[in-house]
Amino acid sequence: MRLTPVLAGAAALAVLSTPVLGWTNEDHELFDLVSALETAEGKGTTFYTFLNTTKSATQQEISRAYRKRSLELHPDKNPDDKKIADRFARLGVISNILRDDEKRKRYDFFHDNGVPKWRGTGYYYSRFRPGLGSVLTGLVIFSCFIHYVFLYLSYRVSKMRITAFRQQALDAAWGAGKKPLSGKRKMKTKTSEHGDPLGMPGINGGKPLAPGSTLELTVEGENVYVVENRKESLISEALAVKPVLRDTWLPRVVLPRLGLAPRSSAGAASPSASSGSAKPQRKASGKKSYAAAEDSAGGATSGEEATSGGEDSANAAASGRGPKPQGRGVEGLGKVGGRRRKTVQRPNKAA
Repeated sequence: MRLTPVLAGAAALAVLSTPVLGWTNEDHELFDLVSALETAEGKGTTFYTFLNTTKSATQQEISRAYRKRSLELHPDKNPDDKKIADRFARLGVISNILRDDEKRKRYDFFHDNGVPKWRGTGYYYSRFRPGLGSVLTGLVIFSCFIHYVFLYLSYRVSKMRITAFRQQALDAAWGAGKKPLSGKRKMKTKTSEHGDPLGMPGINGGKPLAPGSTLELTVEGENVYVVENRKESLISEALAVKPVLRDTWLPRVVLPRLGLAPRSSAGAASPSASSGSAKPQRKASGKKSYAAAEDSAGGATSGEEATSGGEDSANAAASGRGPKPQGRGVEGLGKVGGRRRKTVQRPNKAA
């Protein structure tokens, strides 16, 4: 059933293109002559009205009308008229067409049905032949248009993939067709054996994923986050940036040369991504939770742990409650990894 509109359109195109394919060089000459006559004598002027005769005139009447009209338009009798020579030459061409039975019959066809507006590519190309600059300009504009079409299709595909990805994550977390529950749900998923050949905004920097890659997801209500490098990025349709004409290849080449930076799709999507990554880090639960008694038994506050050294710092790092142990081989007052170390006095060798 889908082939029916295609076949109907092809048949209609074939019927409409038949007259175009049937136009000959003689027809094109008639088109030129009709256009030139209406431009010089006025809109609606025909070969018969220019000869001051009618369509039903016989060959003898056309010949008499031509002789009479040629005396009126002769250049010798109109020396002050600069266009009289063109009009006199055009009169001779028209009279020759009307006195030829085949040519007159062909002209009568266009006289009754009108001269077609579309006269074929060959007709316009032979009369309005473009130069090299026009051809190059047209190709550049056409290539930018095709590039924009591909960018827009990529945008639509990315948007649909993000929507499908979010829906699959929500169904896996809360169940298909069910409302989100309170709390958070962490999941892990793997890509297929063929990986992701297209890539998706917000995941792996928009680059394709390798086969069998593992993705860490966090689902909270209707929000889906992807955990990468211990950072959460919100996955939403806003990550798919709708393209504009400035994103096509020509503006991206010309604008930097003019000192104007083209729009960056990554920069446009950064607010949405940062909204997810700006969420405070969630504290771990389970084995890594600590009792209040253990905190009080340490005998030091978090501020004291950050500046203390020796066994207190080592015990705090071993128990997982304090900052990480400082690097070795650095003594004295200074910073290591953004933390201050306590001054350690070296033993006196003389003593």
